[in-house]
Amino acid sequence: MCESIYDGDAMSRDKMDDIEFIINLLSYSKKLEEMVVKLRKEVNELTPEEKTIPYIELHSDIYENFFDHPAFIKYRK
Repeated sequence: MCESIYDGDAMSRDKMDDIEFIINLLSYSKKLEEMVVKLRKEVNELTPEEKTIPYIELHSDIYENFFDHPAFIKYRK
């Protein structure tokens, strides 16, 4: 009889490692977003009054959509 390379426990650990990795990436991404917004606020505050502030919308063009990525589809549940 041919045995599987992975048993159920090993596959569960691998999946949990994947999920932990994704959660860590999302957490780091959120921290980076907060840093970018903070920097943009500072730049706006340092802009001379006679000039237009460079970041009217602090959150513009920070986000990227990955809804069609195979890994997103795999883990969206």
